[in-house]
Amino acid sequence: MAKSENQEKEISDSLMVYLKPRVLAILFLGFSSGVPYGVLTGALSYWVSKIDLTPSEISLLVAAGFPYTIKFLWSPIIDQVKLPLLNKLFGQRRSWLLLSQVFLVFSIVWLGFTSPTQDYSETYMVAFLIALFGATQDIVIDGFRIEVLEDDEQAAGAALYIYGYRIAGIIFSIGVIYIYNLFDIDWAYLFMIGSLLMAVGILATLFIKEPQHKATEEKLKIQHELEKIMQEKKILEGKFKEYFAWIYMSVIAPFQEFLTRRGWYVFLLFALFYKLGDSMALSLQTKYFLSLGFDDLVIANSGKAVGFWALLAGLAVGGALMNKVGLWKALLICAILQLVSNLSFSALYIIGTNAWFLAFTMGFENFSTGMGATVLVAYLSLLCNRSFTVTQFALLSAITQFTTRILSSPSGYIVEYTDWFWFFIVTAIFAVPGVLLLFWIRKIEDIDSKQLNLAHDEV
Repeated sequence: MAKSENQEKEISDSLMVYLKPRVLAILFLGFSSGVPYGVLTGALSYWVSKIDLTPSEISLLVAAGFPYTIKFLWSPIIDQVKLPLLNKLFGQRRSWLLLSQVFLVFSIVWLGFTSPTQDYSETYMVAFLIALFGATQDIVIDGFRIEVLEDDEQAAGAALYIYGYRIAGIIFSIGVIYIYNLFDIDWAYLFMIGSLLMAVGILATLFIKEPQHKATEEKLKIQHELEKIMQEKKILEGKFKEYFAWIYMSVIAPFQEFLTRRGWYVFLLFALFYKLGDSMALSLQTKYFLSLGFDDLVIANSGKAVGFWALLAGLAVGGALMNKVGLWKALLICAILQLVSNLSFSALYIIGTNAWFLAFTMGFENFSTGMGATVLVAYLSLLCNRSFTVTQFALLSAITQFTTRILSSPSGYIVEYTDWFWFFIVTAIFAVPGVLLLFWIRKIEDIDSKQLNLAHDEV
């Protein structure tokens, strides 16, 4: 009886964590982060799939998200620089958030007034700007999420972040198809309507509290050692000394700390390959369904709508799976499911225009994607040292974005060289390295029993 009561209490506590204001706020910030993602992979992808662009031209547009892959380069600036005037009004984190969000509004509106067929380069450039401001927003949100949440709240925060992120993405996938087909609205107005969704993030930024910036013991120790060296050597004086100290603490120290860890290169390779096959399959989904002969509304209802609910279920199951079997096993299970889900697209190619199997395929793919996304974000968060959260998470998430934006961009060429059936077989093969790297990680670190210890101040 006592055991049953303890289990009920544990379940209650695990659910109540999602209702904490600081954890719940991550849901709305995740939605804001998902708007530019939805614009680029949902609305823009559907738009160019309906017009006379080749699969290679469509997949190259994915590479316009390049800023997501190098965001760690300017993350130290965002981590340290305080914006004039805005910092006094909103604080350092919130002022950077608001600035990036306002620029996103204008960029999304601008995208609707471009023409991919008449001026492909302009469309590409505006997509690049949306990625640039979206990546900047993500830097701030990732740092905010890790700083404001306790260690036992990180998994819940990761789940809610991805919920919000994916909800925004699906609105731009399903919502755009419905509005375009039911109202025959011009694309310029569609993107104007889409830009209004940034209001969710802007309002969330205005209402949330600025996280407290605490100097950890490790960071203070590094600063003290740096000051001592500069005084002994007498090589830096005045303003230049301040600049050097800032660059060292903002840029050198975060990367130096990460690169001194045992097996650091394995962690980076894992972040690169874990979702490679999944990202390749995602990049041309809409074009694939249209090429099979599916109607737009069938794609929206049997495909993307089913996929949306499956994704939400996957996000929840991913969090529960971590608690049940541990982080390493959860990562392994999700990696295998992501690999197998890609094969269902090849099966759909054989079966043809069957709405029921389309629903199964999208449901399976999105369920495994949701599970994998939750455990991956939780794992990357635990890899970050609390002294350098913004820069280190920007580095790790940028590597995953390199997979999504750059490594998946040749997908169209693979389709044109082979065909749709073999393309998805290839994407499943590209998912294998992520599975194998997990066993290498297990040899380096017992991530379940030690919780990596890298989320704490001691390394």
